[in-house]
Order: sequence, then C-alpha cells, then structure tokens
Amino acid sequence: MHSDPTLHRVSAGHRAPLLLAAAAVAALAVVVAIATTRRDAGAAAGAAAQPAAAVPTPVRQLELLHAERFRVDQPFRHLWRAERPLVASGWLLVLAGDAAAMVPRQTLEPVLYVGAETAERINTGQGSGRLVVLVPGDFWLEDAPIFYGAPALPEELRQRQIDAELARARAAGAVAPTAERAAQVAAPARSYATDYELRQRAIDLVEQHAPDEKDLIAGWRVPLVR
Repeated sequence: MHSDPTLHRVSAGHRAPLLLAAAAVAALAVVVAIATTRRDAGAAAGAAAQPAAAVPTPVRQLELLHAERFRVDQPFRHLWRAERPLVASGWLLVLAGDAAAMVPRQTLEPVLYVGAETAERINTGQGSGRLVVLVPGDFWLEDAPIFYGAPALPEELRQRQIDAELARARAAGAVAPTAERAAQVAAPARSYATDYELRQRAIDLVEQHAPDEKDLIAGWRVPLVR
C-alpha cells in the first residue's frame, strides 16, 4: 500500500512551527536563568558592600565621691566651651578615676563631661586619681552620666557637639549616678560673692582629696590683690 506524499508534506509543515516554538521557549529559559543569576550576584555584591554596623566604643566613666551645689552673686564665664555662657549656679564635684588617664599631655585629650555640659577641671588628679571639677547649670546628678568623650579642645565645643557626645556615651552604656548615690555624697549647698571664693572652696576640696598637688594648692592660697 502506497502512502500519500501529500500527507508527508502536511505533517512536515506542521512540525516546523512546533520546533521553532520549542527553540524559542528554550532560549527564553536561558535568558531568564542568566538574568536571575546576575540579579542574585548583584544582590550578594550589594550586601557585601554595605558597611558593617558600628560597634560602640566602650565609654570610660568616673565615680562620684562628693557633690555640692553652688550659687554666685556675680556670674562668671564658663570658658570650657565655645559659647562661654554666663554661670550663676552649678555643681562642685569630686570624682575618682584612673590616675594614669589624668596625666596632662601636650596633645588633644578626652573631654570630661557631666551630662550635657563640659566640666572645668580644677586640678589634674594625676597622682591621686581624684579630680575636683566645676560644672555649670541646674540639673539633677541622677540625670547626668559622668564620662570621658572623644579627644578635643573643650573651648571649641558647642552644644550640638556636646549633645552628640552624650548620645554616643549613652549608646555605649554610660549611666548616671543613682539618686541614692547622689544623696549619699551630697553636701549642703553654698553661696559665694564671686567665682574667686567659689574656687577657694574648690581648692579646699583638692587639699582634702588630692593633697599631693601642693603647688596648685599653695598658688591658690596666695591672698588676692584687689
């Protein structure tokens, strides 16, 4: 029995489009696979390019040993920050810390903060590890971590920079003295005519807590010439 050659021609004519369609599907699959691979590789590269989360530097804090509020009749300038605000009240504090960290250096040194304010150091504390500081402002000690910030010149710092240092310190775990500790070390508040009398009181505290700083103490004991 002979087959009809017309049927062979029709069958071949139907197979050609099917083969072309299959080839197109296969090509599309390759394109999709390549695009997916590139997308995944790009995502991985982007993730690798992201900077690692910064790890907060451990904050160095000082212990509160003594605290007394002060007030002066004649306000004075706080020279340990850029704005040099007038000071009418604040705190005299005695702090304890690492004596080696208190050795004066001829380079930028870590700034000492009490809450959102720079502290004026009355003495060096390098031998005793005891530091007497003057801190302007009316605030609660239990709201004010006492810590070293980044090395800088205090007289160049403005409030936004001080606030940023406080935020970094809190993020790194800095804590303020407890209310119980503040009450335990508190002395009666005192009033003075000027900051000269205030600083004489500060030197009394230096003599009590850092008596080895004899030259500083003797220098402040010289009578004021008016």
